[in-house]
Amino acid sequence: MVTDWLEPLAALTVQSGVPPEQARAHARLRLAVARGLLLDLLATGDVDGVRAAAEVHAAAYRGL
Repeated sequence: MVTDWLEPLAALTVQSGVPPEQARAHARLRLAVARGLLLDLLATGDVDGVRAAAEVHAAAYRGL
């Protein structure tokens, strides 16, 4: 489940400005955040809160 997503996310991460040698670690982090937010949504049903957290995380990569 994780390995299938790492390479595509690593490529997106490089496009975000992360150096290629750090891309896989960032990809794993991004995947972990996404999975955590999905778990949060399932556990709490707080769509707005999860959306806000996802936006904060995404903004960190847009700011690179």
